[in-house]
Amino acid sequence: MKKISVLLMLVIACVFCLTGCRKPYDTPEFVTIEASQTAFLIPLVGDTTNQASFESEELLLEAKVATKEIQIPHRWVQTGRKNWKGEYRASATLIVVERKPVSRSWESGTSAADSSNRAIFGETSDGIGIYVGMNCSAQIDEADAAKFLYRYNNTPLETIIDTDIKKMVEDEFNMATSKYTSTDLLNHKTEIMETVKINVTNYFKEYGITITVLGLKEGISYENPDIQKAIDTKFASEQELVIQQNKNEANIAKAEAEAEAILIAAEAQAEANRLLAESLTNNILSQMYYEKWNGVLPTVYGAENNLLQIPTN
Repeated sequence: MKKISVLLMLVIACVFCLTGCRKPYDTPEFVTIEASQTAFLIPLVGDTTNQASFESEELLLEAKVATKEIQIPHRWVQTGRKNWKGEYRASATLIVVERKPVSRSWESGTSAADSSNRAIFGETSDGIGIYVGMNCSAQIDEADAAKFLYRYNNTPLETIIDTDIKKMVEDEFNMATSKYTSTDLLNHKTEIMETVKINVTNYFKEYGITITVLGLKEGISYENPDIQKAIDTKFASEQELVIQQNKNEANIAKAEAEAEAILIAAEAQAEANRLLAESLTNNILSQMYYEKWNGVLPTVYGAENNLLQIPTN
C-alpha cells in the first residue's frame, strides 16, 4: 500500500512538472485600423535601423500596411534557464497616423493667456498694431501619411496647428502688413491674405499637411483701443453723412420728378390748345354761335357810348 502511495505521488509530481514545463499559449493580437487612419508596421527585430528615428520616407512607405485588420507578430523571449521560462513579445510595433481634419478659429482674446485661440497679430509700416480673426483647417492626405510621420514623428495634428501652423500664419501676416501703412491696409486686405495663404499652404504641404481653409473671419481691430474708438466714431459719422446724402438725393429726385410731371402736363395742355385753335374755322365758329343763340334779337345797338334802345313792340 505504501508503495502504491509513493507511486501515485510520483505520477502526480510528473504531471505537474510536465504541465509547468510547457510554454504559455501565444494569444493572437489584432488591431483594427479606422478609415481615417494609416498604419505602419515597423520591425523590432532583424534590420532595426528605422526603429527609433525614421531614416527616410522610403522605409516608412515599405512599412505601410494596406489591410484594415493587422495581427501583431510575436516572438518568444526566454527569461530563465529553462526553455519554458519566458514570455511572448511583439516583434514589430504598429504606428497609426490619424488623418482626421482639424479646425481652429482664431478670434477671441488678445492676451497671452488666450494664445491658443487669440486673433492673429500684425503691425503696419507706421507701427500700428492690429488683430484679425482667421479660420484654419488642416488634414493629412493618405498619400502624405509617410511624409508626415517622417517629419513630425506622429505628433498630433491638433498640436501642430496650435503651434507651428499658427506661428507661421502670424509671421507671414506680420511681414505682409509691414509693407503698408494703417491707411492703406484696408485697401490691400485681400492681397495680404492671399499671400499668407499661398506661403503657409505650400510650406506645410512639404511636411505632409494639407491646409484646406485659411481665411479672414472678421474685420480688422486695433491694438490701441483709442485708435479703434476713433475709427468707430469716424465710421459712424460717415454713415450719418451717407444717410443724409441719400435723403437729399431722394428729395431732389422727387422734386425733379414732380417738376417734370408739371412740365409735361403744361406742354400737353398747350399742344391741346394749339390743335383746338387750328381747328376753329369761321364756319365752325358761326355754327358754334348759332348753336349757343337762344333766338332773341339784341335790344340795343351802336358803338361805344352811343347805344340806342330798340323797341320790342
